[in-house]
Amino acid sequence: MASRSCKHSPDKFCCICGQFIKTTVKKYSVTASAKICEAYKAYFSMPIGDQDKPWAPHFTCEHCKKTPEGWYRGEKRAIKLSIPRIWHEPTDHSNNCYFCMVDTSKCRAGKNTSVIMYLDLPSSIAPPPNCPELHVPILPERKQQLRRGGRH
Repeated sequence: MASRSCKHSPDKFCCICGQFIKTTVKKYSVTASAKICEAYKAYFSMPIGDQDKPWAPHFTCEHCKKTPEGWYRGEKRAIKLSIPRIWHEPTDHSNNCYFCMVDTSKCRAGKNTSVIMYLDLPSSIAPPPNCPELHVPILPERKQQLRRGGRH
């Protein structure tokens, strides 16, 4: 399904957490950053996928870029989820398109504004909340030594 007919561009959403990225906020290209790809693979034990597909988001929010990169450098950081949002190609825009069904009109500043409801759909499976079984991964010792400038 072509993303051109979606209500919102996939690139207005973070490919890791799935949250809407406001136009006033900086977003980061996944394909332009080898560091985020390395950190993502080490943190989640899988590579970032579907970056060659037009229906997939190709950007991350600031939190989902800086937190895994900091963790990868050895800083005591933890991303807010243990498993990233899983993306699949939408089958139709009215029932199974995350980019059409998430109401971003509620994304306003102020203390009395509504919260955006992020859906769990077959085209975009929501990450489970953090729990003791899904904890912050430990950076492998070899990678820690390389990050500190040690030899392998």
